[in-house]
Amino acid sequence: MTSATLLALCASLVFAQSELPVFRADTNLQSIAVQVTDNRGNHIQGLSASNFTLLENGKPQKIAFFGADAQPVSLAVLVDSSTSMAIAGKLEQARVLLATLLHGNRADDEISLMQFDDKVGPFARLTPEQRSRPVVLDPLLGSGGTAFYDALASALCHMRTAQNIRQAVVVITDGADQHSRLDLEQVIQLARSSSAQVFTIGFFSKDEHEIFGQREKKVALANGHEIDNPAIMFERLARESGAESFFPSSNQDFRKALDRIAALLEAQYTLAYYPARLEGLRKIEVKVNHSGVHVSARRSVGSDESGEPVHFSATGCAVSAKDHPYPWESRTSLSSANTRIYREDFTDPRSGWPNRVGKSDPSRKNQPESTSSSRYVAGGYELSWARTPGAPPRRGLEGAIAAYGPWWKNFRASAVIESTKSINSFESAAGMVFDVAGPGYYALLLAGNGNKLAYTLIRRHWSGAGADIIPWTFITSNRIDPAAKGHKLAVESNRGQIILRVDDLELDRVKEDEFDGGTVGFGTFGGGRTIVRDLVVEELP
Repeated sequence: MTSATLLALCASLVFAQSELPVFRADTNLQSIAVQVTDNRGNHIQGLSASNFTLLENGKPQKIAFFGADAQPVSLAVLVDSSTSMAIAGKLEQARVLLATLLHGNRADDEISLMQFDDKVGPFARLTPEQRSRPVVLDPLLGSGGTAFYDALASALCHMRTAQNIRQAVVVITDGADQHSRLDLEQVIQLARSSSAQVFTIGFFSKDEHEIFGQREKKVALANGHEIDNPAIMFERLARESGAESFFPSSNQDFRKALDRIAALLEAQYTLAYYPARLEGLRKIEVKVNHSGVHVSARRSVGSDESGEPVHFSATGCAVSAKDHPYPWESRTSLSSANTRIYREDFTDPRSGWPNRVGKSDPSRKNQPESTSSSRYVAGGYELSWARTPGAPPRRGLEGAIAAYGPWWKNFRASAVIESTKSINSFESAAGMVFDVAGPGYYALLLAGNGNKLAYTLIRRHWSGAGADIIPWTFITSNRIDPAAKGHKLAVESNRGQIILRVDDLELDRVKEDEFDGGTVGFGTFGGGRTIVRDLVVEELP
């Protein structure tokens, strides 16, 4: 996934029946994985339970179970099958290199595999025969985005029935989570409550390494949203669970990361105890009465939240749609024909659209060449973009977009677009974007000078490539007032045919199917401020 591809991803709609939280530990036994190394990083072996002191909130605990070296492990491997992983060839690389990890160190290891994109696939415990064969990674049926947090939460839920005390989850992903129902803090709480270590492998491109390496807690996407910086998020999950995170830049590095995880699972110690209480967050400290060693273990267990941090379905480990809804789901209904209708009047800033004021353009790495803004305003939604004075122009269409809501394939969408500069000058344009997804997006744009109004339909890839499907064309109908403050734009995309309307007048229709589904939103290009009102998107049967 290039840095630009990273910057446009979308969500999918999940309908769920009545659901109740069911996550409960089957036993009060709390296990702690411990790594003991010397100053060179070599594992210290041959220690016994008497060498360890385990403290919870500063109080020594009786070690009820001690495991050294050759202990069986329950291991869950999660593989990101999103579009960005597939397009960049990362998914195929992961498939080739996973064989050793899935085979396990011991015959009595318990190995499970789960794929995810914006949906979470089945959690499959592998048979000995399956572990001995190359892994098959079939594409899932989601929209191709990434729901990392939901997938990890589901795996940790499944691990409550693991057969072995030593437990671990390994996640291989490019890390740009923008489709989960859960947030980072909820998953952190869940990881603390689990016995499993969480190892993460960030399969990043060169551009992604540069972006994530800037150490900002949030990373801006081109659709206006901000996500947790995967590099920081991975490190925190690993630290909280007593594991490690890896950021390989080559197949060789990736193989070394897998070998390192396998070695850690084989060489580390396992301590287990019965906590006096299960409620609340408790600090964990492990000491070893051996000089010149470094001890690594999880720092805490339990949750500082009142009640369960994550609610799962009543019949399994799917994250509850009822208890963890997407913000846009409250604005989605079913028509009499049982198709979805999404209505957004932008009166509630909690409805999930990007809310960024005066931020540097996310496509710029270090140089603030432009600023963009996407925010809720009285009676609408404002999108603006401006070049920093003196900044050099760049090739291609420059501007900002904001896209959000359900994933659509065949749909009809409309909204009222009002601009100060965007459709009062041919130097800039504004309009609707649609099929916003991993490859790119389409845009229906208007531009004018108060006397004339023109439209265009463009296709843009995040790499910068694109095409003018319909070149700039003047609107000659007297049914449309070019001097009007705002115009109603409408797009109908149905099985490869796109129909364009302005103020309920059909302007054009074309055959176009390079992009097949995505979110709907808005764009402003060339500079200016655009106000959007009354978005309606209807699913076509």
